[in-house]
Amino acid sequence: MKTIRKRTGRMMVAAIGLALSAQVAAQDRVAQTVHNLSVSGPGTVRAQSETQVCIFCHAPHNTSHVKPLWNRAMSTANYTIYQSSTLDALPGQPTGASKLCLSCHDGTIALGSVLSRQDQIRMVGSDHIPAGLTNLGTDLSDDHPISFHYTSGLAASDSQLVNPLTLPAEIRLDNTGQLQCTACHDPHSNVNGDFLVRSDEFGALCRACHNMHGWGDGAHAMSTASVLGSAQMSWPYSTVAENACRSCHRSHTAGGRERLLQLEAEEDNCLVCHNGQVAQTNIEAEINKMSAHDPRSYLNVHDPTETAAGNQAHVECADCHNPHAVAHETPSGEFNYVPIGATLRKVPGISTGGAYVAEAQYEYEVCYRCHGDSPVDVRNRIPRQSQGGNLRLKFNSFNPSFHPVVASSPNPDVPSLVGGLAPGSMIRCTDCHNNDSGPGSGGGAGPQGPHGSVYDYLLERNYSTRDNTPESAYEYAMCYKCHRRASILADESFAEHNDHLQHDVSCSACHDPHGVSLTQATGSDHTHLINFDTSIVFPLTGTSQLRFRDLGRLQGSCTLTCHGQDHNGTTYGVGN
Repeated sequence: MKTIRKRTGRMMVAAIGLALSAQVAAQDRVAQTVHNLSVSGPGTVRAQSETQVCIFCHAPHNTSHVKPLWNRAMSTANYTIYQSSTLDALPGQPTGASKLCLSCHDGTIALGSVLSRQDQIRMVGSDHIPAGLTNLGTDLSDDHPISFHYTSGLAASDSQLVNPLTLPAEIRLDNTGQLQCTACHDPHSNVNGDFLVRSDEFGALCRACHNMHGWGDGAHAMSTASVLGSAQMSWPYSTVAENACRSCHRSHTAGGRERLLQLEAEEDNCLVCHNGQVAQTNIEAEINKMSAHDPRSYLNVHDPTETAAGNQAHVECADCHNPHAVAHETPSGEFNYVPIGATLRKVPGISTGGAYVAEAQYEYEVCYRCHGDSPVDVRNRIPRQSQGGNLRLKFNSFNPSFHPVVASSPNPDVPSLVGGLAPGSMIRCTDCHNNDSGPGSGGGAGPQGPHGSVYDYLLERNYSTRDNTPESAYEYAMCYKCHRRASILADESFAEHNDHLQHDVSCSACHDPHGVSLTQATGSDHTHLINFDTSIVFPLTGTSQLRFRDLGRLQGSCTLTCHGQDHNGTTYGVGN
């Protein structure tokens, strides 16, 4: 019985689908569509008694002398037009066919107000177009731009626009070369739904004009994830790939006016899927954590044309991810260095020299947009002997020391490295700053990336920076991911590691995990990432001396006061 019921259910769904397809296919004549406003019209908006179909738009006599035999007055409204920092076109007030469409769709003129009749045709219910998606109003800033010249020059200035000479036959510009409503809509035929000139399934209509770089093999273009049962927006199809552009964008009455996003807040357009309901990755759960890159803290600050964080520090999904090009990350070994991940494809960045890069080639270039020359404030930033938040300068390979993010470390004496990390190995920012429940944390199933963590500084493992912290595998788990705990406690790289740790001196008291900029290094040699935490380590009692000196291979000296104990040129290493 269960099998029979399942088959019956499938047959019913198929039958409904065929019926709807047949219904849409039958709407190839205007009389069969909701643009038939006569008493015989199939829609809820129709005349009380008028039987003529075409009269609401056309008439053979007494018209406005506007082609094609236009039977309606033109709206005198002044429209607010679409604007965007990424728009190269120059749309003005509506012209041509768009002006004709708006004589109904801006809601200012009664539907039955036609020029060939002295009396207005009365409608069932309201005489004006009802409120809703089809009533665009006079504010067109939330609608796709119209009435602009779509030229080859425009396409050349915006490499993500198709040359108009190669547009498919069904997409037509007007006789002046302008793009009007009729480029996308055929008011006489509704075969494709919404009076579209071609189907928008898989983004076919949008992609006829928009050639978004990276879309073809991107994750969103190929995702078979079902949107059924999730919080519905304007999603006419059942999967992400089928909805394509409509997954995030809406051509009319968009919530996010610039770039025509479905919802006003940029991140809401991502989180409606990345909340565990549609996408495999539940990013919403990550940004709810104590330490997070939380885009919900900002609204209408991000702009795709920005080159760096600037004066308005923020983080939006689109700062790190290009939704048109983002691709699935290929799993790799724990220490298999990859310059940049597939989720960061075609995202801008800042080079090691501080120059804007249109398409980042390294992960750190993406991070430098906010953590470089315009460093955002980091909560609980540790006070250092050599202070500075510019990570672009801290990772410079000419510095006294640096973690090998930009270049391999020249230091051959790091005996503590775990298996799989040979001297000279390189790491990425996300080897440390990542989801605490992701694969890098020790086998978690959560998503990769620095979206959120239960640990401070957005670290994937615990790293205690407090003074008087008893040493354990947990307290310094972040350090021990790459540096063998047994080696550190055995003093293989520094003769006093064990003694310091057993006296509850944290790794952070002496070491700056990013590096020490050559331009900011003061008071010490700063090799081996030595950059004292000045809330723990103080100048030598009675002096202003706070200094580390590198005396050669595995040797050095310190002049300072720590935990109440003076170190006056105290040396360590061979023979000390």
